[in-house]
Amino acid sequence: MKAMAAVLYAPKKIRVETIQLPEPGPRDVLLELKKATLCPTDIKKYNADKPDVASALRNIGDYVLGHEAAGLVLRVGSEVTGARPGDAVAVQPMIPCGQCAYCRQGKTNMCLNLLGIGASAGSFTDCVKYYHATGVGGCYATHLKAPASCVIPLPEGLSLEAASLVEPLGDVVHSVDAAGTGKNDRVVIIGMGPMGLMHVPAARYNGADDIICVDIDDTRLDVAKRLGAKAVVNAALEDPVARVKELTDGLGASKVFVASGGRAQLPCTLQALKMTAKQGTVSLFASAALDTDDLRVSMNLIHYNMLTLTGTVGFGREHGEKALRMLASGILDHTIIRNREFPLSQIEEVISLYGKGENLKLGLDLTRI
Repeated sequence: MKAMAAVLYAPKKIRVETIQLPEPGPRDVLLELKKATLCPTDIKKYNADKPDVASALRNIGDYVLGHEAAGLVLRVGSEVTGARPGDAVAVQPMIPCGQCAYCRQGKTNMCLNLLGIGASAGSFTDCVKYYHATGVGGCYATHLKAPASCVIPLPEGLSLEAASLVEPLGDVVHSVDAAGTGKNDRVVIIGMGPMGLMHVPAARYNGADDIICVDIDDTRLDVAKRLGAKAVVNAALEDPVARVKELTDGLGASKVFVASGGRAQLPCTLQALKMTAKQGTVSLFASAALDTDDLRVSMNLIHYNMLTLTGTVGFGREHGEKALRMLASGILDHTIIRNREFPLSQIEEVISLYGKGENLKLGLDLTRI
């Protein structure tokens, strides 16, 4: 099967060209992808910010990135029962081993041997090896071979464009659900990148309506209000801890999500712990820079206030299915988040634009090369 794909040959060297995909095995599907969306983890690999990227590309071979996508089932393997040709599906990119202790407990996002479509999980080196052994690569392509477990059927009427957000939104649904977010919660979300922004409708979908968003960019805070935030705080202009306490009758928030990553995560986490109500939860959604200092916080703050400090990573199929229901419900206007789209041939321009100005999640139209 021939496909057009954005092939990464070396750090910052990517070409859109024809590739050959093997036929699906007994438990595989072949997808005709229509819509894809960029993720910062793809850009980190393009830039070789991950330590093994350059060596894997040099020593093993090229790779196709991308793990946020939706399309149509083209062909299925002989043992596949959950998908049929013509089905509209979203890609669920996690590929667990199914054998380790965590997989046997159903905790597939904790799999000890986890791989991912488009190198979305596991080591980049292992994902490149898997691609060259099986043909299962990434979604910056017109077609994708994948395990049948990696597709989720769409609710009737949901667009493929909206469904291309199921992977990031599934992560967010996992975050909100794991914290036990519900209708009686006062919620704070710190960091209004696309993932932080999607926490707003996800919390609303769970019944929370008292949502405060914190960032240093008024443009992003305006988007948060469009998505349903009750109040916003510009942390560059006022003390976010004091302001959150003021907005919550001096008590603080019952659920605080830290969606600011990199070097911002450490100070934001310290602020989060200080603005959390007694018996509240602080959940770390984003990841810190690898050389970030360890978190130093008063143990008595956690002890006497009975705080829960936790985090989430990845998502399970149930979160992906809920994300699709959420999109179908209309509580999230996907065009607010996935706010620009380009043909596949402009992949390098899209990478250069990501995260700049008003750009949020940038999309690829895989029907236009």
